[in-house]
Amino acid sequence: MALSIGAVAGQVLGGVLVSADLWGSGWRPIFLINLPVGAAIMLAALRFLPEHQSGKRERLDLWGVATLSLTVLLVVLPLTLGHTQHWPMWTWICLAASVAPATAFIMVERRVAGRDGRPLVDLQLVTQPAIAWTLIASGLALTTYFSLLFTLALYLQEGLGKTALYSGLALVSWVAAFGVGGPVVPHMPTRFTRFVAPFGYLVLAASYGAIGASLYTGYGGGPVLLVLLGFGGLGLGVGVTANIRQMTAAVSPRHAPDMSGIITTTGQLAGVAGIAAFGTLYFSLISRPGPIASTHAFVVVVTGFALIALVAAAAAYRSGQASSVKQGAPP
Repeated sequence: MALSIGAVAGQVLGGVLVSADLWGSGWRPIFLINLPVGAAIMLAALRFLPEHQSGKRERLDLWGVATLSLTVLLVVLPLTLGHTQHWPMWTWICLAASVAPATAFIMVERRVAGRDGRPLVDLQLVTQPAIAWTLIASGLALTTYFSLLFTLALYLQEGLGKTALYSGLALVSWVAAFGVGGPVVPHMPTRFTRFVAPFGYLVLAASYGAIGASLYTGYGGGPVLLVLLGFGGLGLGVGVTANIRQMTAAVSPRHAPDMSGIITTTGQLAGVAGIAAFGTLYFSLISRPGPIASTHAFVVVVTGFALIALVAAAAAYRSGQASSVKQGAPP
């Protein structure tokens, strides 16, 4: 619910800020607004977040931070800028070079764990089948969401000539429906628990497929698009919420910070990779400017989203099977 409320506010205020063109600043207030918001969050964190109460001081795994940060930088930077710069040589060099710090990170984390220390990421967590499959499922689903944010904005503004405010408001139905998963999923009967995430991702896939079909046939504009986006947000919210519940339930409270960091990092990396892949696909399919070529490109992209969402549903179902086996229940 908190994510949904924040996303709704962000979509609306983002469109308003860009459209307002404050003091001739154009899109820049989108980033400037993070300064006062970030300062308020830090003050609130110091005031309200609980302190660590383990009874002993734990050292931060600085080598783990360094190697993981370098790995993420070498992956995220080329994926973020590559498609806009037509994939120059430096992007491929960065991606290839990321293997070295990634390998070093794994070695560092194993060494810290072997010394009975507290690694930045407990690798034993991500190797558990239930958690591994769940991370794959949520990562794939979030790949489509972040890619949708990017390509839908391009389609509406550059393809159809809509304003930034219209583009921001178009996804309000999605992010609002996303919040429904929070209060609904915990009340699902226990016997249906392992089917909730796959069902959510099937709804997500159906929404993408319906968006593509409606645009292809010429009936996907205006209210129809908003309604279908709402169903997509509902499916994603149900699936991701169920996945998070599965992953947090699979670990002890001691590993809750590890699991939280893994979930967040996986989602962000998946989003960057998706934007790079589908952004490149979208641009490559636009042979000429105008709504016809843009609609064709966007239909192909959302069809790809639908296929990935189906794979996410399969991975979510596999994670449910793995969880059942671990708990001793019949698969």
